[in-house]
Amino acid sequence: MNPFASMQNDTIYIENSLAVRSGPYKTNIGSKNGFSATIFDASLDVEEGWKLIRPLPNGKNEQFTILEANYSPGLHGIPSHWTLKLHKESSLSSNQRSSTTINIANSSGIQIGDHNVQHIANSMIGLIAKIDASNAPPTEKAKAKNLLREVLENPTVAAVLGGTVTAALALLG
Repeated sequence: MNPFASMQNDTIYIENSLAVRSGPYKTNIGSKNGFSATIFDASLDVEEGWKLIRPLPNGKNEQFTILEANYSPGLHGIPSHWTLKLHKESSLSSNQRSSTTINIANSSGIQIGDHNVQHIANSMIGLIAKIDASNAPPTEKAKAKNLLREVLENPTVAAVLGGTVTAALALLG
């Protein structure tokens, strides 16, 4: 017997990867710390990636993707059950972290990180190279490099640019 039956006001269906539905099941879809549902049916057939469908009073269906399906055998008066962590498909906001896959083959000089910092560092290194290659007198080149060194040695600039400052300072001599 389910002691929580009176609190389970949602009727839902589970849809597998072949779009075959099972149910109906009774649950309560909660949204504290992300959506979840607990189903007190030990024989429930469910897997991550499947869909949970909740028919709404207006005739539409609310659809969730099952992110995690965790079985509990029960404990001291709490019957065995499945706890499902869900992601609402129609949600415009997402608390899911996105991931990026980077494939690198036969390459060198690769940096992965904040593009803006990398761009600034590359610009500074390029500026040093252009100063060296300019037709300016050696005293003007030295003056320009000293001004650039002052900027790069500034604690705030060094904190923002991080380790990339070291490479630029090494080029300044």
